[in-house]
Amino acid sequence: MAWATDLTTPLITDELPQNWFGWILKFLFSLNLIFSYPLVLHPAHIVIENYLYNGMAKSKKRQWLKNLTRTILVGITVIVTVALGHELDKFLGLLGALTCTPIAFSFPAIFHYKALGHKSTTTKLIDISLFVFSLCIMAYCTFEDIIMWED
Repeated sequence: MAWATDLTTPLITDELPQNWFGWILKFLFSLNLIFSYPLVLHPAHIVIENYLYNGMAKSKKRQWLKNLTRTILVGITVIVTVALGHELDKFLGLLGALTCTPIAFSFPAIFHYKALGHKSTTTKLIDISLFVFSLCIMAYCTFEDIIMWED
C-alpha cells in the first residue's frame, strides 16, 4: 500500500548496463540457469524413481523407463511454467504456503517430539501444539493465496 498499486519491479538483468559486458553477464546467467536445472530436479527424480522402480532389477528397460520418467517430469515443469508464467509470483506464494510452512514449523516440532518428546508431558504438549499451530498456519496461508489469486 505504501508503494502504490502501479509499482512494477524490473528484472535484475534489466538493470545491467546495455553494453557488451551486460550482454555477457546475461548470457552467463542464462547458462547458469540451464545447467543448474538438473540439480533442482534431482531430488524429485530420486523420490519418484524410488517409488516407481523400487522392486525392478537393474536393466536397460529400467534405465530407459527412468529416462522417460525424467523427460516427463521436465515436460510437466515446462508446461506449468508456461501456463503460470504470467502469475509466477502467485504460484510461488502458493507453493511457499504449502511446502515452506511445514519445513519451517512442522518438521522441527516433529523432530523435537521424536528426539526429546519422551522427557516430559509438557514437552510433548508443546511439540504437539506447535505442530497443530503450524498446520493451521499452512491452511490459512494456502486458503488466503487461493482466495487472493484473482486480485
